[in-house]
Amino acid sequence: MTSFLRRTRTLVLAGGLAGLAFVVAGCATGGVESLDIPTPPATTAATLVPPETLPSGLASRVEAPAAGVTTTTAPLVGPGPASVNGTVTGPSGPVAGATVEIDRFVGVAYASARTTTGADGTWAFRNILGGDYRIRAWQAPALDMEEPQTIFLAADQPQSVTLQLQSYADLTVQVALNPPNPVQNQPTNLVVQVLNPSIDSNGVLTTPPVVGAPVLLVNGSGWQVNNGNPRPTDGAGQVTFEVECTATGADPLAAQVAQGAPVSLPVPSCTPAPTTTTAPPTTSSSSTTCPSTPPGNSNPTTTVLNFGQC
Repeated sequence: MTSFLRRTRTLVLAGGLAGLAFVVAGCATGGVESLDIPTPPATTAATLVPPETLPSGLASRVEAPAAGVTTTTAPLVGPGPASVNGTVTGPSGPVAGATVEIDRFVGVAYASARTTTGADGTWAFRNILGGDYRIRAWQAPALDMEEPQTIFLAADQPQSVTLQLQSYADLTVQVALNPPNPVQNQPTNLVVQVLNPSIDSNGVLTTPPVVGAPVLLVNGSGWQVNNGNPRPTDGAGQVTFEVECTATGADPLAAQVAQGAPVSLPVPSCTPAPTTTTAPPTTSSSSTTCPSTPPGNSNPTTTVLNFGQC
């Protein structure tokens, strides 16, 4: 009985109340020593999936941008504490009525302002901002600067700048030769181009061609023209002369357009024609004894032939 109680206690501790019930039932039926209690099946926790709350195809949707305005800060010339002034001069002195433009740069952006020179050629910009400036001047249709001037304008240091203009009133005459180095008594193509430079209202230099103008080659006593002189310019302002230099060395040559003054052409010196030497024909002779009688004849004759042939 004691051992039965020990086994019962063990089963009760191992199986709980259910085990005790089986033990008691077994004891009533008589002689049950132990019971096998099956292990309960394993359980898997359920995974909760939240319901879909986003609309389908969200990744392919294109939403309209929010309303707004993109702003940029443009550079300004003024107002400010700085100032710059000067004089515009030309080939004949101060230029009245010329246009002066200043461009204030901030990075690659810039702002511009213009003024006009007075009767004495003076100009000024006051109450402007300091910084990097480009300054240029012109007077249409014939006066312009070769290159604008650049300055750094300090806020508390006024500056004075003189602007020099160049005249573009005369026709531009250009020349090219082919071949580039003339040879005595050999033909050369000499091309003359006539352009009419002009300055527009924005100070831009243009060079339209002069069409149909007669061009006359003058001076150059050592030059001969083979295809007529004068000749008119074509649609590109060009005229081609076929020339020959008849004397070696430098010989000035000029072109006169219509009734204008002759313009000197920078042509190279005439070089002498290369000398050629003609070598006399080379001949060789040899003496050969050719038998004129059949072999065995005791009296052969000797004949001299060229090139060793009988």
